[in-house]
Amino acid sequence: MKFAKLIRRNLFRNKLRSFLMIVLMGAIFFLVATLIQILTTFETMGGAPTSDRLVVQSAFSLATMLPYSHEQKLRQVPGVVEVCKSQWLGGYYKERRNTFAILSLDAEKFKTVFPEFTISDDENAAFIRDRQGAIVGDDLMKRFGWKIGDRITLHREIFPFDPEVTIRGVVHHTVMGSVLYLHQDYFNEALKWNRVGTFWVKVKDPNQMAALSQQIDAAFKNSEDPTETFTEKEFNRQFVNMMGNIKVFFGAISFCSIFMIVLLAAITMSMAARERVTEVAVLKAIGFGRGLILGLMLTEFVVTTLMGFVVGVGGAALLYRSIDIAKWTMGFLPNFRLYPSTALICGVAAIAVGLLAGGLPSMKSANLSVVDGLRKVV
Repeated sequence: MKFAKLIRRNLFRNKLRSFLMIVLMGAIFFLVATLIQILTTFETMGGAPTSDRLVVQSAFSLATMLPYSHEQKLRQVPGVVEVCKSQWLGGYYKERRNTFAILSLDAEKFKTVFPEFTISDDENAAFIRDRQGAIVGDDLMKRFGWKIGDRITLHREIFPFDPEVTIRGVVHHTVMGSVLYLHQDYFNEALKWNRVGTFWVKVKDPNQMAALSQQIDAAFKNSEDPTETFTEKEFNRQFVNMMGNIKVFFGAISFCSIFMIVLLAAITMSMAARERVTEVAVLKAIGFGRGLILGLMLTEFVVTTLMGFVVGVGGAALLYRSIDIAKWTMGFLPNFRLYPSTALICGVAAIAVGLLAGGLPSMKSANLSVVDGLRKVV
């Protein structure tokens, strides 16, 4: 780094301007990183989809429930290993701000159909035995300070049903750490009906997923309750789509934010380049070539934008590690952290901003003749 000292001094030639520019760029990169990470969290909200599960729902809509009798027919389809009923309940603990995901399911089938969820055999057995038992994600346990054996009352949001459950176990998952699971039988007995929102189907051969989906839907095509079968990845994508085209919306905000950084950096860098006309002329007079001057100035500008990136993305990473975002978003963004992929996207954007915004001022300075540069002072 032969010219490192020269670059460092030029970076902070005007300390106040450099400081304000870095802080403002940091704030914008903080916003961009947060928006990108929210989108990533939406994409992974259901966890990493496995390749051996299908989700069967009503062909009319996810809100339309299917009869229990469909389960027997699903089990008769060749290639189906196991079927687990599941229903989204929705609800909260004590106050509405304590909203989180509540699901009912077949307790006996849970570990077979969802093997990626980790729970001890003893706790799982206790959950199966207790009709009013529940297993709870580890993040949710920490959030409310619950312990195994606690008796809690949940409040309704969708169905006329306020579950009273006893916590029988803690379930661990890389993403789904803020979910409470209770017995499908308890839900069914309380409401006195035999219908459910979805059937989760574990299949024997992942290569037959498409054929099995068509076979399942064909079996119920002429019934009163036709079905639509998805892979787990397609099913998870529905939840993002139900929120409107939020991906495009957040993407537009991120694009506008990056555009603001480019304008901000271009204005600031043009001012810096204009102030250095005489200096550039002197450097060229003592032997600095056009390419070297262009490289030095572009390096300064890219380093400046990278410093803004470090302030914004680094601040976001520290913030989201130190506070529980799931608590502040009522469990909507579980296990919210800044992923390395998000930081990489912002880092590439920072380099691109430095090159785009600093390109024109740097080329003008590099192409300036010694005579024209010195004339501005003489």
